[in-house]
Amino acid sequence: MREIDANKLHQMIIGAYELLNENKEMVNQLNVFPVPDGDTGTNMTMTMKSGVDKVNQLNSTSCYEIAKALSQGTLMGARGNSGVILSQLVRGLSKAIKGKDIIEISDIKEIFQIANQTAYKAVMKPTEGTILTVSQKMTDKANEVYSEEINLDEYLFEIISAGQIALDNTPNQLPVLKEAGVVDSGGQGLITLLKGAFTALNSDIKIEDIHSKSQAAKKDLPYELSFEIATTEESYKTILKNLETMADEIEESFEDEVLKASLKTDNPYGLLQMLTVDGEILKAEFKNLKPNAEKVTSKKSSQAKKYGFIAVSRGEGYDAILESMNVDEIISGGQTMNPSTEDIFNSLDRVNAENIIIFPNNKNIIMSAKQAAEITEKNAVVVETRSIPETFAAMLEFDEDSDIETNLENMNEAIKEMHVAEISISIRDTSINGIEIARDDYLGILDGNIVTSNAKIVDTALKTIASALEDNEDLSLITLYYGEEVDKKDAKDLVNKISKKNKDVDVELVYGGQPVYYYTITLE
Repeated sequence: MREIDANKLHQMIIGAYELLNENKEMVNQLNVFPVPDGDTGTNMTMTMKSGVDKVNQLNSTSCYEIAKALSQGTLMGARGNSGVILSQLVRGLSKAIKGKDIIEISDIKEIFQIANQTAYKAVMKPTEGTILTVSQKMTDKANEVYSEEINLDEYLFEIISAGQIALDNTPNQLPVLKEAGVVDSGGQGLITLLKGAFTALNSDIKIEDIHSKSQAAKKDLPYELSFEIATTEESYKTILKNLETMADEIEESFEDEVLKASLKTDNPYGLLQMLTVDGEILKAEFKNLKPNAEKVTSKKSSQAKKYGFIAVSRGEGYDAILESMNVDEIISGGQTMNPSTEDIFNSLDRVNAENIIIFPNNKNIIMSAKQAAEITEKNAVVVETRSIPETFAAMLEFDEDSDIETNLENMNEAIKEMHVAEISISIRDTSINGIEIARDDYLGILDGNIVTSNAKIVDTALKTIASALEDNEDLSLITLYYGEEVDKKDAKDLVNKISKKNKDVDVELVYGGQPVYYYTITLE
């Protein structure tokens, strides 16, 4: 084989997506932190699906047109840092074959070169031992083994094999991977995609089947529903069959007799009622994806105000505080579901302001927020908040009469002076930073690093706070934001214990309502 036509490229894209989708939980399990939050496999799969959906709308004989559609879809659908990097790799593919109907072997070398360069440029501080390293090693191999006589299959096999070797070596480049006993999750996602594409290159997939499969999913569904339900293995299979009749874009996982799912539907209430037949609903929330059009229109037609604000939030307590601070758009997401670039872009479109400040409130959403800010025509900037309380601190420094540069400087200074701790639970046995962690242990995370692991949540919280105060004697205020799974009485008891141990520090209690993290604790 010497070339790839549009039909075959389409098949390869579908094959890549399907293999990643099949293995997304395996990729999720490679996340270093054993916290049940936003996962690399899920983010990359959803990013790729947005690209696939865009490609499936085409009927083109041009490889460039297909690559361009894939790039547009992954750009807007990018979720998490891994999704943004994936979208940039795809963007490089599109740039490399601009105007070409057929991909020849000589183009492959160019594709890897430009894709790699584009991805590296998107990351401010590239780290070796990540998806970028895997991409670089494949690029090196593409240059090394290329010849005019080489067969396409052989060429791609050599390149992907080099990527696999690089992936296997990532623990030797990043100590945290070696300690946890895993390879880089983003790199694994990339290799899985390429293996899926390579398999499809040599398959007899009929493009008509792909279209017929995808067209059935083109419903205009107005609600996004997320839920958790306790059920049996047998009932789980029944539920999935039933969901297919009432929902689309289903993302699900089943573990320890708990089904977690997110989907789109036109009947969330009826769907939830159906679920109760086969299990017990533990958690459910939905969002209207099509808000009142008249309201949006009137907002856009009014005179633009000087400043507007967008914040990512997860928790009714947090939402209420952000609303009281006059945040214009609150995007549902955060630890458990990273919003896409398109989600943030659409929020930007709805805010009628001369300057718009975005608070991503999660390190894994910062790149998506920056990507949205780059592609909008509006003057949008990102304050790199990694938690929702950081947004509270930043907003308290906001001055309507100051220019955007001064406000950004003051906001960043406020964030810099704040320490943020989080209490969550481990989903697996592992070792990080010399700390032995058992499954179901409570984890104390301080400024992004795990500092303690204990069987009791109170001990974990107290030790985490002690770690923060150890090197920061000037801290005078501790604020506890308790999550949706924490009883208020238990939270008050913890406040009392903290106050007794730290008599010179004021301690406040606020309801956050956040999932995953039992407590988010700020120290100022």
